[in-house]
Amino acid sequence: MKKHPYSSIHEFWAKIDRLCTTTHCGYIGRYPENSLAGLQAAVDLGTDFIEFDLRATADNEIVLLHDPDLDRNSNGTGPVDQHTLKELKQLNFSYYEYFVDCSGRKLDAPRMESCPITTFQEVLEKLHHKVFMNIQIYTSEDAGLKKICGMFKDFNMHDQAYMTMLNYDEAQRIRDIDPDIELCVLNRPTPTRIASLHTMKDFGCKVAQPRWTDMTPEYCQTSRELGIFSNVYYANLPRDIRRYAEMGIQGILSDYTENLIEYIG
Repeated sequence: MKKHPYSSIHEFWAKIDRLCTTTHCGYIGRYPENSLAGLQAAVDLGTDFIEFDLRATADNEIVLLHDPDLDRNSNGTGPVDQHTLKELKQLNFSYYEYFVDCSGRKLDAPRMESCPITTFQEVLEKLHHKVFMNIQIYTSEDAGLKKICGMFKDFNMHDQAYMTMLNYDEAQRIRDIDPDIELCVLNRPTPTRIASLHTMKDFGCKVAQPRWTDMTPEYCQTSRELGIFSNVYYANLPRDIRRYAEMGIQGILSDYTENLIEYIG
């Protein structure tokens, strides 16, 4: 796959003429979930975007974690927001094995000898302006949201990344803090998948993340007509990647980015 030449997400969305590759959850198919090692490997592989999840700790540090608690991924337990970053850094976050069908299992021993929790600061320091980012926000406290937006601004990420929010209320809270951050909203309050695109358009979204169950040629065509860049979640197998690409989807999130890159060639 030839690396794209675009320096901003806006230019990328407007000009890219091939399938967009997004590595889901820090390359979870090959590396521990939301790990810095996985994110770096995805960048080295040539992914267009990395996708990862953010939550706040008890001392309002911002860390990469999908679940609200530590139990599935680590040798710790309890809600992440009841632990300080210092406490979390003592744990190993490679206790989960992920499978191609999105199932998985908790392991008795870690996959990596050392796999500390990754902070948002670490990701930005190491990877900003080296890859585009799809940042999913799971914290809802004002202090956490303000800190995330402040870090986003400090690292000049407005043309390098967008935030994915669970619903329009939370998206509006980000917009109130920083109206220049591009937003993707997962909530679909309208009765049909096509109507949901119009809702996104009216809210000002330039990017969407439909589920694989939403995929039809009509959806892909409408998304393009409305000027919304749609990345479907998810496709891991070559046959699914091919099927969605042939429908006209603009991008795909995958846990196995090498399959996306092989398809593109």
